[in-house]
Order: sequence, then structure tokens, then C-alpha cells
Amino acid sequence: MTETLLTEQTMGKALFKNARILIVDDQQPNVDLLEGFLEMEGYEFVKSTTDPRDVFSLYESFDPDLILLDLAMPYLTGFDVMDKLKPYVDENTFLPILVLSANITAEAKQKALSEGASDFLSKPFDLTEVGLRISNLLYARSLHLQLKNQNLLLEEKVKERTSELEKLAIDLLAAKNRAEASDRLKTSFLQSISHEIRTPMNGILGFARLLATDNISDDEKQECVGLMEVSADRLINTITDYVDISLINSDNLEVRYQGVHLNKMMIEIQNKYGKPFKDKGLSLNLLLPVEYPDIKVETDPDLLRTVIGHMLSNALKFTFNGSIETGFNIHESEIEFFVKDTGIGIKEDAQKQIFDKFVQIDGSSTRFFEGSGLGLSICQGILNKLGGEINLQSVPGEGSAFYFTLPIKQNSLQQAEQGTK
Repeated sequence: MTETLLTEQTMGKALFKNARILIVDDQQPNVDLLEGFLEMEGYEFVKSTTDPRDVFSLYESFDPDLILLDLAMPYLTGFDVMDKLKPYVDENTFLPILVLSANITAEAKQKALSEGASDFLSKPFDLTEVGLRISNLLYARSLHLQLKNQNLLLEEKVKERTSELEKLAIDLLAAKNRAEASDRLKTSFLQSISHEIRTPMNGILGFARLLATDNISDDEKQECVGLMEVSADRLINTITDYVDISLINSDNLEVRYQGVHLNKMMIEIQNKYGKPFKDKGLSLNLLLPVEYPDIKVETDPDLLRTVIGHMLSNALKFTFNGSIETGFNIHESEIEFFVKDTGIGIKEDAQKQIFDKFVQIDGSSTRFFEGSGLGLSICQGILNKLGGEINLQSVPGEGSAFYFTLPIKQNSLQQAEQGTK
């Protein structure tokens, strides 16, 4: 039995020598006795007071792991100390209190234990028993702190898991929204392709039937043929757009680089689009940098024509009076092309979606403006392949200006400069 007690005492010294112990007793001899005993036992952090009114400030500054408390004291009894100490101690914190009192009555012991004491010893006490009681109480506090830490870790894990589940829920919702958006896009695609193919096909078939009749004049036949050509061009352009966007989305768009004389290309483009602009009462003005009459750049001429063509078609579609300007400017390491119109313009909130597929600024089900709504998204896809960027500036009711850039090699600039000498 003695060997067991000694072993437990030794373990207590090793495990709890860093524990903070507060002694509260109005008799200095008792305090000296306990301090000497605790020092002998190896406890290094011990504070004491003979005035129970100091307990509360000491508790906050010292943060004891154990309190050794007398009951019969002036100013405040041990019962008063335990009662007034309760607001200072967190409800989830186990603070062991060992009462050491000369009051040996059963009532005093019961009251002390019911008021918050963890253990009770009567004076005069046996120091060996005091040491064991202290070890037991510190061990209980240690277990409580471990459990508290485990609970905190568990709470943290629960929070992390909850956060993961919330993120998963957000991701699932985003995936659901993307799926729904994809369904809407498919519906939009089917509606768009149905409209953009059936409309010109109906025109071609209708005028073909009209041409097959006998009671039609030569002038009317010529007009029908012209309208059939317009419908055929619209149908070809629509199919070309769908093929282009398919190649872009599947990353199968081929780029064939070669030297392109930009001034010559821009003049060809102006000649091609000049008539439809003139037929609508609009002027198409070409602005070229005079200091670079022979500028040549390495790019894909067909893709570049496609981008400019889509922008001019947009300008033609949404402009009803005024003029359109197109051309390019030379910067240090890039060429900036532009298409500016005096059309209906684009609202600020619509400018963010204008490069999305199947989007028209009209946005209504009546589809006042013809077209697949793929032009600008095709432009953006092509420019991504060519290493360029696209942006716009627009004021509703005043017009829009589209800008896009292409990288330029240094030798192209040198060649252009030599051509001006």
C-alpha cells in the first residue's frame, strides 16, 4: 500500500509540477506549512493570500489550476469565496477546489461540496493525504482539459466539415445552374438554328415557286432572283457561323499564319461592304495610318477578315443613320483595329453578355434583328487563337466602338518604316 502511494506521489510530481496552485487561508502558519510542503513535492508555481478578498484579482492574474481554501475566514468565508468566484469561472471549465477546514461537522462538509468544492479535508490534516488529494484533483483537471481540447478539435472538424458541405452544396447549386443554363442554351440554339435556317429557306422556296408560275414578268423574275440570292447568302452565313463556333468550342480552329498587307486587305473589305452600307443610306469610312502605307503583319488573313466582317455586319445591322468608321492604329507591340458606328448603342448591363453565344441586344422573343447572335462570340474565339483581345465602348442612342488588338512582330514595323522612306 505504501509503495503504491509513493508511486502515485512520484507520478503526481512528474505530471503536475507546472500546475498553478492558489492557497487561501487567513492563518499564516497554515499558509507557510502548505507552501513548504508543495515546494517539497516539486510544485513550482504557488501563490497564497490570507485575505479572501484578494482571491478574485489573483484568479484573473494567476489563473490557478487548483485552489486550497479555508472556510472560517474574516471578511469572506470560504462559502462566500466559492459563491462569488462562480461568475469568474467559465461554465465549461473545471476548477478543482480542495477545502481544508477545522470545521469537521457533516453539515459543513456537505455544504462545501454542494457549493462547489471538489474535495474536503479536516484540520489537522495529514500532509501525505493532502498530497494525494492534490494529485487526484490535478489529474481530474488534466483529463477535463484534454477532453475540452478534444471537444474543441471535434468542433473545429465539425466546422470544417460543415464548411466543406456548404461549399459542396454551393458547387452543386452552381452545377445545377450551369446545367439549367446549358439546357436553356441548347433550347436557344435549337430555336436560333431553326429560325435562321427556315427563314431564308422559306424565302428561297417561296420565290422558286413564284418563278415556276407563268404569269410573272421578267422584271419580277429578276427581283425574285435577287431576293433568293439574299436568302441564300443569309443561309450560307448562318451555317458558316455554326461551323465556326463549333470549331472554336472544340478547339479545332486552324490558324494559318502568313504575311498580310493590312492596307490592301482593309481596302478590299471596304469595297466588299460598301454597297450594303450605301443601300441603307450609310457611309463606310476607312481610316488608315498614313505613316505605315506598306505595313505587313504575320497573321491568318481569313480569320482576320472574319472578325472585321462580323463587326461590320453588326454595325450595319444596328445603325440606321450616320456613318461607320473602320481602320487600325499602330502601337509599340500591337495593332489596334476598330469599328465605330452611330447606331443604337448597347446598355452597360448588356455589355457584359454581348460576347456570349446566341445573345442579341434586342433580347426579345420577336427577334426584331436577324442573325444567330454568334458573331461577337466567334470574334472573341478567333482573337483568343490569334493572341489578341477585344473590348468595346458604347453609349445607348449614340453608338458603339469595338476595338481589337493583334500582336505585331518587330520586323513588320521595320519593313513598314522602310517602305515609307
